[in-house]
Amino acid sequence: MTKKTNKSTAKSNTATIATELTRLHNKRSEWEGGVYKRSNEQLYAILAECHTLLVQLRGELKLRKKLNDAIETAGFTVRSNTSLELKVVRAVFGIECKRTQVYVRVLQLAKKDMRTHWTLPEWIEEHGGIEEIRRKPKSGPSAADKAKQYRSLAERQLSNVDNIGKRFVPNNSMQPDESGDFDFSVALVRIDKDGKASIVFGSNKNALVKAVLTEAGKQITDEAENAEVPVKQTNKRNQRDAVLDSDDSDLEADAAIAA
Repeated sequence: MTKKTNKSTAKSNTATIATELTRLHNKRSEWEGGVYKRSNEQLYAILAECHTLLVQLRGELKLRKKLNDAIETAGFTVRSNTSLELKVVRAVFGIECKRTQVYVRVLQLAKKDMRTHWTLPEWIEEHGGIEEIRRKPKSGPSAADKAKQYRSLAERQLSNVDNIGKRFVPNNSMQPDESGDFDFSVALVRIDKDGKASIVFGSNKNALVKAVLTEAGKQITDEAENAEVPVKQTNKRNQRDAVLDSDDSDLEADAAIAA
C-alpha cells in the first residue's frame, strides 16, 4: 500500500512540476514578447537619438562647448580625455555605471561600423543585441600600441616635412624639453578675422607634445588609407579600359579579315 502511495505522490509531483514549468515558460514568452521587447525598443530608440545628436556634435564646435556647459551644470566633471559618447550618455542617463559604459561602447562601435543607410536599432538587432555588441572582442593592437605607432610615424614624417608658415626663432617656452622624449614643442594658433594665423602660446610639456604627435600620426595614417581607395579604383578602371581596348582591337581585326 505504501509503494502505491509513493508512486501516486511521485506522479502527482511530476505533473505539478511540469504544469508549473509550462506556466513559467508561457509567462516568460509573454514577457519577452511584450514588456521586455517594448523596453528594448524604447532603449534602442533613445540610443538612436543619442547617435543622431553625436553626429551633430562632431560637426560643430559650438555645440560641443554647450554640451560641456550642460554637463557641468548637471554636476558632472568634464575631463579632457572624456569621450564625446560618454558625455552624451552621462547627460542622458544621469549616471555612470557598467550599464551606461555598455551604451558608450555601442555608440562608439556604431560610429565606426554602422553603414550609412542603416538605423541604429537595425544595426543593434543585426549584431544580436546590446549584450552581444558589448562582448565583441577588440581586434588588432591595443589603443596604447596604436598611439605609440602613430607617434613614431609622426616623428619620422614631421622631422623633414616642409613647414606650414614662416620660420621664426622660438622663445624658451617653445624650446624642446631637455628632459622630454621628443624634439618638438607645441603651439596654440589663433585664427584672426583677416584669415591669417598667429601663434599666441607655446609649450614644451612632454604630455602635450605626446598628445599632439599621436593625433598627427593618426591623421597621417587616415589620409594614407583614404588615398588608397581612389588609387585602387583607378587601377581597376585602367585594367577594365585595357580589356575593352583589347576587345575593340580584336573586333577591328576580325572586320579586316572578313573584308
